[in-house]
Amino acid sequence: MSAKFSLLGLGLLAGLFGTACGGATRSASPQSAGTAGLTSAQVNPRFERVLVAEKGMIAMVARDGCVAALSSGGGGMAPDDTGDFEEMRVRCPKPERLKAWFAQVDRITGSVALDPVPEDSDDDTEIPAAELVTAKGSVLKVRQKADTERIIAEVRALSAELASAEVPSPGPKSDQGWQMLRVTGPAHIFLAGTATTGVLEARISTNGQYLCEFVASTKSGPIRATKSGWISPAVASTAIDDILSPFADVVDAERRPATFAAGTSAGAERRANAASTAAVFQRFAHVQDALGDACLPELDSPGAPLGL
Repeated sequence: MSAKFSLLGLGLLAGLFGTACGGATRSASPQSAGTAGLTSAQVNPRFERVLVAEKGMIAMVARDGCVAALSSGGGGMAPDDTGDFEEMRVRCPKPERLKAWFAQVDRITGSVALDPVPEDSDDDTEIPAAELVTAKGSVLKVRQKADTERIIAEVRALSAELASAEVPSPGPKSDQGWQMLRVTGPAHIFLAGTATTGVLEARISTNGQYLCEFVASTKSGPIRATKSGWISPAVASTAIDDILSPFADVVDAERRPATFAAGTSAGAERRANAASTAAVFQRFAHVQDALGDACLPELDSPGAPLGL
């Protein structure tokens, strides 16, 4: 696409977030190129993903899945704000919210003109652009600019709505009296065989909501990868009790480092002391597969060197 994204950023989107929303693959088009256009209502089977692109951003919304977006430039993440950074976000709303959103988009796209994208098509699509992907992987591009901009606006609105409520709040008390877990510290992940180090912060509430953020610097510039979503409240509550089982409060005389584990009880956050933080980090690894994607970078033990 005309928007400029580094290969590193695209690799991160596929590697970190591919399992969250499913990758869009181009397969045999439902109608050969050069023939009359289609409408969404004529597509069988129905489309399963919405892909949009505009300057500095590409995004995908998967039916029964998540909203994944890759952006480049702006936001002040780079010190000189020259745009040499990548930001990847995956937001996984509750199924009923995504179902309602797709119902609205189904109505919008039911009569818009679509053009099949040939299997051997190059990626130099002019932006702004919107494409619909069927369950079989066939790709259809929205023809009219006004329709494209309307679909992009729907994706933007959903992303903004989810962003406004993605930070977890303390939930109901667990069996052990906890309401939320928070861990933050040095972390690493192997990306395309290369060790990438950064900082991971994760929060999980007993109501099932979670948010993970991984920030790192690479040769291509800074990157930020975040994922938010929901798991079963019962699973979250049990996991928080297990992870915080070795918890011991920090004492007043102890230094409060940037690397720490914390639990919220009675509405107040309590930080673990240095000795129990390491044990909490180790136990947190046991639930990372359930959270997935941006939560996968492995936390280093407190005091461990940042290099690998």
